[in-house]
Amino acid sequence: MPIWGIAMESTASWTVLSDSHRRSDVEEFHARALRVVLGMLLLVPPTIAGAFIADYRGTPIELAALVPVLLVLTVAGYSLMAGGRVTTASLVTIIGLLAALAFAVWLQPHTQLATLFCLIVLIAVGTLGASAGFATAGVSIGLVAAAGLTPQPVVGWDVALASIGLSAASAVLCWVATSPVYVALEWSWQSYDRARQTTEELRDRQGELGRIVKSLNEAYTQLEHLNDELARARQAAEEARRLKAQFAANISHELRTPLNLIIGFSEMMATSPLAYGGERLPDVYRSDLDAIQRNAQHLSGLIDDILDLSQIEAGRMGLVKERLALGDVVREAVAAVARLFDGKSLTIDVRVPDDLPLVYADRTRVRQVVINLLGNAARFTDEGGVEIQARIQGTDVVVSVADTGVGISPEDLPKVFEEFRQLANSDGRRAGGSGLGLAISKQFIELHGGSMWVESRLGEGTTFSFTLPLVETVVTASPPGGLQVWDRVMSTHEPSPPQVRIVSSDSSAARIVRRHLDGYRVTDDAEVGDLPADGERSPGRVASMVIAPSPREAWLALEAGLRGADGAPIIACALPGREDLAQALGVAAYLVKPITRSQVLLAIERAAGAPRSVLVVEDDPDMLRLLGRWVRSSRPACRAWLAGGGSEAIAILSSRRPDAVLLDLVMPDVDGYAVLEAMRADDRLREVPVVAITARGREDEAVSVGLFGVTRQGGLTVAELSRCLRATLDVLLVAPSTAAPTPAEGHPERPA
Repeated sequence: MPIWGIAMESTASWTVLSDSHRRSDVEEFHARALRVVLGMLLLVPPTIAGAFIADYRGTPIELAALVPVLLVLTVAGYSLMAGGRVTTASLVTIIGLLAALAFAVWLQPHTQLATLFCLIVLIAVGTLGASAGFATAGVSIGLVAAAGLTPQPVVGWDVALASIGLSAASAVLCWVATSPVYVALEWSWQSYDRARQTTEELRDRQGELGRIVKSLNEAYTQLEHLNDELARARQAAEEARRLKAQFAANISHELRTPLNLIIGFSEMMATSPLAYGGERLPDVYRSDLDAIQRNAQHLSGLIDDILDLSQIEAGRMGLVKERLALGDVVREAVAAVARLFDGKSLTIDVRVPDDLPLVYADRTRVRQVVINLLGNAARFTDEGGVEIQARIQGTDVVVSVADTGVGISPEDLPKVFEEFRQLANSDGRRAGGSGLGLAISKQFIELHGGSMWVESRLGEGTTFSFTLPLVETVVTASPPGGLQVWDRVMSTHEPSPPQVRIVSSDSSAARIVRRHLDGYRVTDDAEVGDLPADGERSPGRVASMVIAPSPREAWLALEAGLRGADGAPIIACALPGREDLAQALGVAAYLVKPITRSQVLLAIERAAGAPRSVLVVEDDPDMLRLLGRWVRSSRPACRAWLAGGGSEAIAILSSRRPDAVLLDLVMPDVDGYAVLEAMRADDRLREVPVVAITARGREDEAVSVGLFGVTRQGGLTVAELSRCLRATLDVLLVAPSTAAPTPAEGHPERPA
């Protein structure tokens, strides 16, 4: 049933219920009046008896007949009332009284008894209402008139007129007197009805309120459950982030050794033909070897990015930005995938103007985007080739990579940039890949403030396009989420970004800052304490950042910077570098894979000068052979003793004393730390310089800064201090970072 039907039915039921209650109360009023009348009738027989006693000679004996009549009426009235028939009892009583009075008038003619009919009218009004009173008055008038019109009148006309007047007057007066009572009763009932309706409505509202409160309690309980689930989800996300970082670091470690072999052997083959008997490679091999070395260097840069992203809590992806010619980047990418196109007899048509304006971008990221697009084009193209175009469009450079492949169906176009989405060829076969290349490429472009889109027609080919802002129209911005991207500005914006000069003896520290300090031009000095001289920079545009190995040295550098006269800010922080790790291990140098031939030879030269013998300890046979070849290529007279593990190295050291040791720290069974302990325990070997080589460097640890301070000649204003304090608190309190696990005690990187 509809809600309005239920409401109408409820209203009708309430009206019927109210009317029944009203009738019940009126009947109760009439019943009380009837009880009074019946009680008064019980007094009539004693009255008649008294009259006989007082004047037995003058009282007609016929009046004694009224006693049983009145008693019968009284008994009948009470009986009917007891049965719940109040109206019937009232009618019987009134009719009986009319008959008894008429009988009395007939027995006593020419008396005043006829005037008592007005009392019966009053009784009728009191027991049955005003209508019954008028009816009783009419009957009384009729009886009196009949008694006065008989041939022998029983009632005189004076008494008859008085009786008729009294009966009529009694009816009218009772009606006038009872009407306000009934009106007041009706009003009271209406008020009572409204009050009851209001009470019912309030009860309904109270029920609704109770249901609402119950719903709110349930919602609150669900909210608490959701908060608990959110806390667990946040904890799971943090754990997933930690596991992802650990996984990325482990994969990077596994990639470092084979990548180092590729770089090392290709470098040896290209630059040191004497190591291969003096025979030079043919030119056709040298070009391929250059491609191998170039792509290996590209992979090395990507591994460094993975370690930086997974271990350094920077809160965003870092971009190494520079002013670059887009044509050079495109040609590098084409050279990297040229062999793939040649193997399928596909063409690559590069149409990038040489006079294209410079873009401000990360060379590695942009090259990776182009390589991904070219690789996808090669996988989905069997005939024809690829055309690469670049053009100016407003304040952007638009790069398009169009192929003549199978194309993409319209229903698959919206899914192209989804992660792990692998599209199929026209014959239904997957073309391979992880499904991440396009998604990552789109994110790289968006981080540069550009956009990427795709256009394709099934069977005709696909065109991927992306935009990069010109160098004059970019500035860094910080949207919600902490990820810094590039946004467009007007061409009138000052093209020169603020400059930060890094003063540190550790080049890797400067690289970390440069990678994660978007929007600033970062330069580095060779030694700590070499602050810029006065006049080398414009006040307010250049800041010096001193990176020292210890808090004490950083504090001293901070105090020394106050002696400058240009008022530029000085930032000092204590960040341990590779030299500090080497000092903690007690070695001469600390090298992290991938390493180059020049790095190894320079470290040996600094540690031992011109050694005549070098012990090379490495558990990987290919890497051991490469390091030995590097050592022997440095000078023909130098001998290289090769040890394939820690136990073999200790055996060699027990009988020989080399001038220097190249030692891999992480090895199975007996690692490099055990070899170091054995050498420190032997007085004969204690002074032998050691160059430590490892795939696990400080990139795998939480970069912990022991001190961070900012100052400036003349100090900071209260407003500047407040802004610095707010920025610091926002980083440390609003979004606290999760501390990474610390290495085992005793060695900076030794596994626990």
